[in-house]
Amino acid sequence: MNKFLSDTIEKELKAFYFKAFRRRSKNLETLDLIKECYLDQIDLFNDYLEQLLKSFKEKRSKNLLLEDLIKFKNFEGCNKKIMKSVVSEIKKIDESVDFESNETKDLFEFDD
Repeated sequence: MNKFLSDTIEKELKAFYFKAFRRRSKNLETLDLIKECYLDQIDLFNDYLEQLLKSFKEKRSKNLLLEDLIKFKNFEGCNKKIMKSVVSEIKKIDESVDFESNETKDLFEFDD
């Protein structure tokens, strides 16, 4: 996984968790909780994506890839920026991977 993707995941998850906890008091305990949440989620995202990319490199199966991406989309904190970065990383592996509009619609529809 490249640095740009890792940095995007980290930045977006930090923003997500700080926004999710914005109504709580701003004390050290809350900040520690936020940090614990986003660090755990960053690890989860990185582990899942490493497996996803490895599996795709080995099998080159678009159907399996889409199933894995749809699962990934449902991870807490996943958003359009992260998904676009993941798809970009996949295209670097295999430029011939092309998603149809109904597939991308499902991948990039997020509740705000």
